[in-house]
Amino acid sequence: MEYTALHKLLWLLNAFTLTTQELVKLNVSPKITAECGKQVTLNCDVSSSPNGLSIKHMAWIQNQTSLCSVDEEGKIKPHSRTDFHCEYKHGQLSLIFKRVRPLESGNSKPYTCKLQSNRGASNAKTIVVVQECCWSFEGVWNEGHPTCTFRHVYPDGDVHWFHGSHNLSDGSVKQHTTKQVDNGWLTIHSYLEHNLSGVPYNCSLKSTASGRYIASSLVENPDLHAQRVRAQVHTTRARNGVGSQRPMWTFFFVLISLALTQN
Repeated sequence: MEYTALHKLLWLLNAFTLTTQELVKLNVSPKITAECGKQVTLNCDVSSSPNGLSIKHMAWIQNQTSLCSVDEEGKIKPHSRTDFHCEYKHGQLSLIFKRVRPLESGNSKPYTCKLQSNRGASNAKTIVVVQECCWSFEGVWNEGHPTCTFRHVYPDGDVHWFHGSHNLSDGSVKQHTTKQVDNGWLTIHSYLEHNLSGVPYNCSLKSTASGRYIASSLVENPDLHAQRVRAQVHTTRARNGVGSQRPMWTFFFVLISLALTQN
């Protein structure tokens, strides 16, 4: 009899604890898709009956490292990092990245919002998925070679060279490509051992994730570019009558001669 009463008491205590914990829930987006280099915000909201709820501690954590937290007075604990900041208002803790990077994304690096309150503890996880991108790129003529550089690339890419409609990356022309990782970003540098006249070269970056081209730049021999500009200027002047002043001078000379003859 005593055992049965004790058993029931433990069961009721366990049920009360579960009911109390169910009163405190955290609302987060399970998955956030972000454009790399853009601002992204992770919100964590306390969903609970407002009566009698007292938040003792609330934090955003990644890899067992606290990124931002608030105490029972709602004050945000300062941090030394400059790539993000935190905001807290009415039970919502926000983790805001100024420019989201690949280092902060992926299924293996989830963010966990944790809460401790007078009604129990709770946590919820979210992951950030960064889309493929290339922040900046340029094409220049360097030491007699067409050269391209793609910076802040994610996740990876292959450089394809074209001359007109001809794909030079088919192995017919020697291509030199190097890749360097810096703080989670990839920099890709490529140049050709090739120098043909005519149309400019085109270097395009093809994403290894989606198989589509995400950046492209034209590269032209500066001497050929200068010739093309001179030809365009000459054509423009010819259309505007510049360079055909001789007939006008002849006309004025005839007028002056007639005037002198009449005098």
